[in-house]
Amino acid sequence: MSRPRLRLSAGLLRSAAIVSAELLLLFLALWALRNVVQHLSYVLIPMSIALLLSAFLQPLVAFLCRHRWPRGLAVVASLIAGLMVAGGLVAFVVLSILNNFDELRLQFAESIAQVEDWLRRGPFQFEGGLSDRVQEWLGGNQQAVISQALGAFSTVSAVAIGLLLSTVLLVMFLYDGPKMWEFLLRPFRTPTRTILDDAGRKAYRSVVTYVWVTALVALIDAIGIGIGLAVVGVPLTVPLAALVFLGGFVPYVGAVVSGIVAVAVTLVSNGGVAALIILGVVLGVQQLEGHVLQPVLQGNLSKLHPAVVLVALVIGGTEGGIAGVLFAVPAVAAARAVVTTIAEHRA
Repeated sequence: MSRPRLRLSAGLLRSAAIVSAELLLLFLALWALRNVVQHLSYVLIPMSIALLLSAFLQPLVAFLCRHRWPRGLAVVASLIAGLMVAGGLVAFVVLSILNNFDELRLQFAESIAQVEDWLRRGPFQFEGGLSDRVQEWLGGNQQAVISQALGAFSTVSAVAIGLLLSTVLLVMFLYDGPKMWEFLLRPFRTPTRTILDDAGRKAYRSVVTYVWVTALVALIDAIGIGIGLAVVGVPLTVPLAALVFLGGFVPYVGAVVSGIVAVAVTLVSNGGVAALIILGVVLGVQQLEGHVLQPVLQGNLSKLHPAVVLVALVIGGTEGGIAGVLFAVPAVAAARAVVTTIAEHRA
């Protein structure tokens, strides 16, 4: 039986031209959005930080308001509680890493040297100064890493202005968030306003879920791996556990990198058997995270396929550095919630 042959017609060519024009306009809009984000990064980065922090504190503000607290007092109490808990935890993590950065760098370089020596003596006959290159990179790129972390802020005064702007926007989002959202929806007609309102609320709810689940999972990972490091007797237990906690905020990539560093430092300080034990602990904690914590805690509200997360991380890291990596997954989760909600309303 012969298959029907595809015949070119004016209607088919017209449909193909329309689809091509739509795709071209979509890529043009994405290119324009990329340029706008790059030029306004000094404003968009503090605004994004304020949005993430407001998503972290909004449940507490809503809880206090439901118990008849004045909204202003609820915002102040939430800010103080968030500053004491999250600020103290982040300060402890960052200071513990900075105070032991040189020792971590040397331990990691020594572990690379041991791996290189094993490769040279083994069947691969590897030759080359791998450890020297790694140590040189870790020592020479410290300023580059810091500048990448700062993103658009190249001076101390710009960093201070960005922090001040984030703080002011955070207070405004927590106190006047509902009024600001109503003001943004006011120009639209009632049917469109209903769809946008539902989509925006679900997008913000997905960001709230992402922030809380990510923080909780990162804390559980750090505690689990930190207990393993303490039992084995690794000397840098606290900074390594702190590094695992920070790595938990970068899905997939951060957990792998921090786990490799923990195993490498254990290999140098405690030997191969201890490194294998820590490797088993890291793999066990990551399996617990992937098969128990994420499905149970995250649910299907902002769950994204791993391929989508990896692509978002690569694009965010390439276009925006460390800030792009941190904001890529919440942005994709919010976009997914918006698209899903609009599709449900149209259906």
